[in-house]
Amino acid sequence: MIKDKDLTGKIVVFTGGTDGMGKEAVKKLAGMGATIMLLGRDRDKTMNVVNELNKISNNKNTSYVPCNLASQRSIRNAADIILRRCSRIDLLINCAGMNAGERRITEDGMEMSWAVNHLAPFLLNNLLLDRLKASSPARIINLSSATEKSGHICLEDIQLTDKWSTFRSYTQAKLAMNMCTRKLATDLIGSGVTVNALNPGFIKTNLLRSLRGWELIIGVPYMFFFASKAEVGADRILRLALSDEYKGVSGKYVYEDAIRDPNPEALDDRLVDRVWTLSMEHTGL
Repeated sequence: MIKDKDLTGKIVVFTGGTDGMGKEAVKKLAGMGATIMLLGRDRDKTMNVVNELNKISNNKNTSYVPCNLASQRSIRNAADIILRRCSRIDLLINCAGMNAGERRITEDGMEMSWAVNHLAPFLLNNLLLDRLKASSPARIINLSSATEKSGHICLEDIQLTDKWSTFRSYTQAKLAMNMCTRKLATDLIGSGVTVNALNPGFIKTNLLRSLRGWELIIGVPYMFFFASKAEVGADRILRLALSDEYKGVSGKYVYEDAIRDPNPEALDDRLVDRVWTLSMEHTGL
């Protein structure tokens, strides 16, 4: 069983591990003996989790890596730290995400949701890719969302300068993530590294904390009453990350506990190539 796995000596790079299902997932990983590189923007908050994980594992195998996912400079610095400290990377789990309550632009000139929900994991994956290949077999997991089904890639206005909304920006970014997961999986064939996108289900999270107006009024009570506990999402992350069921499986969209087809746009290879190229341009790769 997954909970009985011994991850001693295995190195996990994890974003979004200070709250909700991400925190539950890293607690379980620490309990299995994994060495965890925990990326976080808030030093005090992340260090509190680091200390908690080190108590769980009864060692000091969890480390804090400062990283603001809205800043490509910060992501590159974090990748440099990881590559200096880690001779191998067995798992890269991109769990962090956000819902923007208003349209904002990052220091890199990118719309915030596009930057954090898509470009950040895209950039981190690529910066750590050679180390992952050298550590094969290794796995990458990108946390997606059921809402990607409603997404649409607005190539003519990818930063949504015209018709921005919280939902439109979020679903477009998660759709782009699914697209680039497929493309990366193709590029990784034969490398021993797999990459998949996961919709963990409707899970209680802090994603709604930045919402405003009616979206906040409706969204928070709906999540409180209908969303599953964080542990459910954590278990789904670990299943995809560790289970033999997904050994060698790559380029898939895992919807809760089963592989499903994503948004049809994510299956359009020509459109996928255009989004990949645009993402490379936006991250300076």
